[in-house]
Amino acid sequence: MAQDDKVVFLDGRGAGNTGTAIRERFRELADRRLSALLRHMLDQVDDALFDRADRETDADSRTEFFSAMREIRVKRKVIEQRFEYAMGERHAQLGSGSKSRVSLEPEDETELSLVDPEKLEENLAVEAMVSRLRTQHAEALNHLCARLNVLAGRERYNEDNNPVDPNQIASAFGAALAVVETEIQARLVILKLFERHVLGQLGGLYEELNRLLADAGISADIDPPRSEQPTPPRRQPRTEITRPQAERLFDALQALLGELNVGGGASGSGTGASGSGGGQAGSGQGQAAGGGQHRWSGTGYESIGGSVNLSEVVVVLSGLQHLPEHAPGDQPMMSSEDIRRQVHSGLAQRGSGKLGALEDCTIEIVSLIFENILNDSNIPDRIKALLARLQIPMLKVALVDPSMFSKSSHPARRLLNDMARAGVGWTDNGQPAGDPLYRRMESIVNYILEEFSDDVAVFECCREEFGAFLEEERERARQIEERTRQAAEGKAKVDSARQHVDARLRQRLAGRELPEVVIRLIDEAWSKVLFITLLKEGDESEQWRNQLALVDRLIWSVEPKADHVQRKKLVSEIPALLHDLRAGLNSIMFNPVDMTRMFKELEGVHIRLLSRPMERQPKPSTTPLTAGDFERSKSSTLNMAANSPDALSPESTRPPAELMPYLEQIDEASVGTWFEFPREDDKPAIRAKLSARLSGGDRLVFVNRAGFKLADRRRDEMARALQQKRVILLDDDMLFDKALESVVSNLRVVAQN
Repeated sequence: MAQDDKVVFLDGRGAGNTGTAIRERFRELADRRLSALLRHMLDQVDDALFDRADRETDADSRTEFFSAMREIRVKRKVIEQRFEYAMGERHAQLGSGSKSRVSLEPEDETELSLVDPEKLEENLAVEAMVSRLRTQHAEALNHLCARLNVLAGRERYNEDNNPVDPNQIASAFGAALAVVETEIQARLVILKLFERHVLGQLGGLYEELNRLLADAGISADIDPPRSEQPTPPRRQPRTEITRPQAERLFDALQALLGELNVGGGASGSGTGASGSGGGQAGSGQGQAAGGGQHRWSGTGYESIGGSVNLSEVVVVLSGLQHLPEHAPGDQPMMSSEDIRRQVHSGLAQRGSGKLGALEDCTIEIVSLIFENILNDSNIPDRIKALLARLQIPMLKVALVDPSMFSKSSHPARRLLNDMARAGVGWTDNGQPAGDPLYRRMESIVNYILEEFSDDVAVFECCREEFGAFLEEERERARQIEERTRQAAEGKAKVDSARQHVDARLRQRLAGRELPEVVIRLIDEAWSKVLFITLLKEGDESEQWRNQLALVDRLIWSVEPKADHVQRKKLVSEIPALLHDLRAGLNSIMFNPVDMTRMFKELEGVHIRLLSRPMERQPKPSTTPLTAGDFERSKSSTLNMAANSPDALSPESTRPPAELMPYLEQIDEASVGTWFEFPREDDKPAIRAKLSARLSGGDRLVFVNRAGFKLADRRRDEMARALQQKRVILLDDDMLFDKALESVVSNLRVVAQN
């Protein structure tokens, strides 16, 4: 048997399967699920593009979206075939070590246009969605790779060659989408749909694939990370970075700034600023003209010609890095002008050359990114102030290692994203020093400010330490959250059962005039029997149907009888009715004294009914209902209930049109999404995480970072609160990535105008 077919079967269940057979089942399951998700996604494209076109006021923009609709319709079959073929290639290369980059140009994956900001924006969007999904499903993906390595008999699977990694799936879709000729805005809409309807549903696929391998006896033996005290960073040799990997994205950003005459693209001095989200840009201050020529050294840029040596700039920036912390309320970051001015001053004191174009441009880009970070409403102000202190260290990283802009896995970038994501769920109680998360983040920031010179290994060390801390915190919260969720599920099940019983009884009692004892018997006694049965047996059980039908039998027994046949039927039915009532009430240990008293009153009702002269007018029911008759009578019962004042028509239960977008936001929010609940009297807002959807998604349970329940809201109530801004849906996507996307997008808009 080939090496690839050797499988370690831990429990003997899969002893008859070969590694090849298991891999084939793995591929078949993945292909089937992904193809179905893609088809569903393509079904949504028409509506999404039409909605965008409908909202556009510009005729050219509307035409763009309508053209994209036609393109997708015409080429849909080709897109599906290319996607399946591309995924097949990735399965065929499984374990070969070949990599698929996140790019939507499969014919030339390593090239990133230096002057095409639209392509740059698109690649950044794809890279960001892949980063989000990798982070969200990190544990499941690690288990998949570990099991595939056991299946192969050696270590050779990782995120680069795992065929179901979000990166691989996104690049396969890129290969499929290459046949579609659309403008950037339409492509971004399509990519967003792909993220929502395909990548966003990968959790279930990963669970199935892990279960498939586990059922074959393949174990994922992964030790959980352990928290350790901060340790000095390990001095590691710098990784060789090729120019296309690190320089392309930076050069594209530099070209954009050059078009705007900003920073490194300027000659002479001026001011550079960006508004909210980097929307405004002006000329940068600095001596950029004629100076600042650099060459790529494999580990970063080094200056050539007459400009300052890069190491001199790093030394001056290290001095700025140790400036005292800003007082509360002060601007927590330095403007690009302030940085340039102080760097120029520091270089002059050292007798060094002038600031070059590369350094000037890098200062502008990093400043724009941090301005976006400070304008991000998803991050609490204290956390933003803490992260802003990393501005100078991140600027130094960008200078010594420009791959930070193009590599989502860069340790400095990942640390900033991890800290921001953790901060989204942090609630400011006015005493941050007493909060373990804030203290740990503050400790890491201080450590970087003290220790970081030019070795990015400091960031990797801090990221590992912070990850271990978060894992311990998450594990504690998971246990509490699980108990919270179980309690909420139990309460929801009880409430749902009670409402279900009440609704069924209202349907039967609506519009009827019944003796007081019958109403009391149903409301005070038999409703409890129905409630217990529904909880234990469910509404599909025969016992539930029999007990519900008994209510109809009881109601029939006290209605006037029109002839001797009906009276004779009643006489024969009463003993069985009383027997079944007594058995049901005894099963819930109903008070026997109360039961005897109600049965005595019911007997009096029956005697009076049988003694009354016969009435000839039509009656609502002519025969007692049995369990078998119940389903057949359900429609007429519902029609009867429709005349009740409590009954709601389908039109009255349909949510108003203006609420639909907010209901969609609630429905699309995955478990784990954070919400902010503002409070009155200027008290800090409370942040809570969606922990569970109950009652078929109609009830939402929210917990705090520690896992304790904070709120329990109805779906429509949350949608209304979103509409009225009494609740804010937060975005915990990659902070650095999101800021970089925003900078590129806003610079492109400014350049076009």
